[in-house]
Amino acid sequence: MMKTQLQLLLLVLSVGLMGCSDSDSDRDTSPDDTITEPPVEEFSYDATLTRTEYGVPHIVAEDWGSLGYGHGYVFAEDNYCMLMEEIIRASGQSLEFFGEAGGSESTDFVFSLVNNNSDGQLEERYLSQQPQYILDLVAGYAAGYNRYLRETGVDNLPETDPDCRGADWVREINAVDLWKYFRRIQLQGSTDQGIVRAAILDAKGPGQAGASAMPAPVSAADLQRAFANADKGSNAIALGRDATQTGSGMLLGNPHQPWFGVGSWYQVHLTIPGEYDAMGAALKGFPKIAIGFNKDMAWTHTVSFASRFTLFELKLNPDDPLQYQVDGEFKDIVPEEVTIKVAMPDGSFEERTHTFYHWEYGLIVSLASTAGGIAPEFASLFDGWPTPQGTVYALRDANLENLRGIEMWVNVGKSSTVGEFADALKVIGNPLFHSLAADRNGDAFYGEISAIPNVTEKKMEECIVGINAVVRSLTNNAILALDGTRSDCQWGADADAPQDSGLFGFASLPSFFTTEYAANSNDSYWLSNPEQPLEGFPTTMGFIGHEGQQQNLRTQITHEMVGQRLEGTDGFDASPGFTLSSLQQLMYANRVFAADLTLDDVLTVCTETAWPEIFPPPGGKRACDVLSQWDRLANIDSRGTQVFTEFWKAISAGGAAFENAVTDQSLWFEDFDPTRALETPKGFDLSLEVNRERILSALTTAANALDAANVAFDAPWGEVQVLLRNGIDVPIHGGDGGMGVFGAISSGLSDGGYRTIGGGNSYIQTVTWDESDCPIADAIITTSQSINPESPYYSDQSELYSRKEWVRMPFCDDAIEANRITEPLQLRE
Repeated sequence: MMKTQLQLLLLVLSVGLMGCSDSDSDRDTSPDDTITEPPVEEFSYDATLTRTEYGVPHIVAEDWGSLGYGHGYVFAEDNYCMLMEEIIRASGQSLEFFGEAGGSESTDFVFSLVNNNSDGQLEERYLSQQPQYILDLVAGYAAGYNRYLRETGVDNLPETDPDCRGADWVREINAVDLWKYFRRIQLQGSTDQGIVRAAILDAKGPGQAGASAMPAPVSAADLQRAFANADKGSNAIALGRDATQTGSGMLLGNPHQPWFGVGSWYQVHLTIPGEYDAMGAALKGFPKIAIGFNKDMAWTHTVSFASRFTLFELKLNPDDPLQYQVDGEFKDIVPEEVTIKVAMPDGSFEERTHTFYHWEYGLIVSLASTAGGIAPEFASLFDGWPTPQGTVYALRDANLENLRGIEMWVNVGKSSTVGEFADALKVIGNPLFHSLAADRNGDAFYGEISAIPNVTEKKMEECIVGINAVVRSLTNNAILALDGTRSDCQWGADADAPQDSGLFGFASLPSFFTTEYAANSNDSYWLSNPEQPLEGFPTTMGFIGHEGQQQNLRTQITHEMVGQRLEGTDGFDASPGFTLSSLQQLMYANRVFAADLTLDDVLTVCTETAWPEIFPPPGGKRACDVLSQWDRLANIDSRGTQVFTEFWKAISAGGAAFENAVTDQSLWFEDFDPTRALETPKGFDLSLEVNRERILSALTTAANALDAANVAFDAPWGEVQVLLRNGIDVPIHGGDGGMGVFGAISSGLSDGGYRTIGGGNSYIQTVTWDESDCPIADAIITTSQSINPESPYYSDQSELYSRKEWVRMPFCDDAIEANRITEPLQLRE
């Protein structure tokens, strides 16, 4: 290692200087005298770890393996059990170790198949794609993670949630374990969706029915939501020189990720001098920065609801149900049996076996349950092997063989301009995100550069026919089933796409560079800048909020707030254009956009309703009284946010697939207009008595929900929405993204309030530059760094977030030294 070689050189020089000193001139010597050099210890891993305020680790190493080693070790200090549990799940062993109560049969079967490495398949097919330095990085991470376990011991692990102290499922891991975990994350928007796993397991084999029970009815919106991975979201704003007061670029990253477990964040700074230097947040258990910044560029992502898979209807050989026809020739369907272990309540184990069926590009599925839920009258057309049409359905997943993401994100972190950032994305390793970036030169970038099946609108029109065209329409493009009998209906092949992937390449995907701004809040690429809309792309690139479709309320408020700041009319700053301060004020404004659009109409209905003279007043009347005094914000001192939250859930029930958008145009006074997509719809149409009744019903539903949960209608929001930390309620501002709160928090109502937060504002960063070499970055991680209740980093940043404060991220050496809270720790193995 470089440091070891330097130490040896200094030792040799010091010995040489001693030999030339005057004090040696009188020393008795003989020809046989020799100087014996002490042995120099060689280290496979050698990293330096320093923590700054709030537990942010800075890791410096001379090579990639050592960088991963330091990262894996410090992550384990803060979050050991979380990753250990997820590795068990990604290995298909959840029922074996957690039993029926904590495990998932569908997950175990699918990932026992997908991540099977008994014959080295994972290494041969997927890890062989990786450059050596990425393999070193991941192996080092596993080694550092294991070192923490060896030093601590399984019986001394901190008691956390999840808790693995003394558990028999704790073990040392290897790099393949991590790659299995990465692979499961890559499949979140496709094969690992619950509804997709169910369709895979419902394919029972020749002669068998697919639906094991009568499916529960679901709306097209429900189904679209399930396929869209719609429990995740995000906001992002990338500003160019024409949108800032300084002329430098500026970026806001605001991913709405889970607060716990898979998909949650860990702040870290990773450095190999002269080669890589990036800071920001890594998904827990990942060895690279996913959202962050470096000396010259900052980037972020938002979840995209583009298609991540398609189905194909395969025509079976009438003489052999394990063959299907393509271009007049038969190909084989190959069965594969998988066995999992299940822990029983009495301590014994049972084995369960399932047979999967492979076609050329993936697995056979059954649509019987899915179709029956949407349209029971069509269910029989999809049941059985074969179906009444003599067919079966097959799945092709865009991310099944995509493990390009680790290298891609490392190259993103090396980029010094948004042009280089865009180049890094061209490997199409991004599984399901829009990408936005800004740089110190004042350039910004937006791109939907991710793994999307290469299925054009023309191909859909030609290859989705018959009952499959009906399914496409009923699911608003969420389910696409193409004709599998024709090879020309298979995914296309762009010259700049990964070889044999069937994905769109960079040149075919929506993107733009700008010196003004780009923003995305989970609708499609269409209006990422309304002054330069991206148009003419297929629905596969974004079936929610696609071109000409109604946009969600966060999209609308994002562009409204950016427009007001560019005009200087938002009250943050008299001068137009963004500063870091005004960008942060926008982030924490907590406006409830649905209230801006509709509350005046609701209050009109309230005042014009003849409420009965009883005491206590009806719930709807009490809800009206509180809403009339509410500030229309989701701040911790706002009184009435809970009333509007429950009202909006009720009024939008059964609406759009994502974020409770009200798509029923009969309710709106001004209907959605594609030519004014960011300004419509608005207002409730009170000329229709049915709408007045609907508003009153929603108010009553809201009141009943709050009464049942023992929540006072006028309690401060910060007493109602909280994060429990060591017996203390930390007030949490922000609110339901479905009602147009930019700072989205996902929390369900339960007894006492919104006390179980699932996700939302997670790692937030605001970044810009001045004439110095050091980026100016303020960030916050809403959950804090550690899951250990005994750690000083368990609730410290959560409390800062509650107070709308930020952590200045020390990037350069002098800032790290000024803010460090630990002595540098040399980690060697």
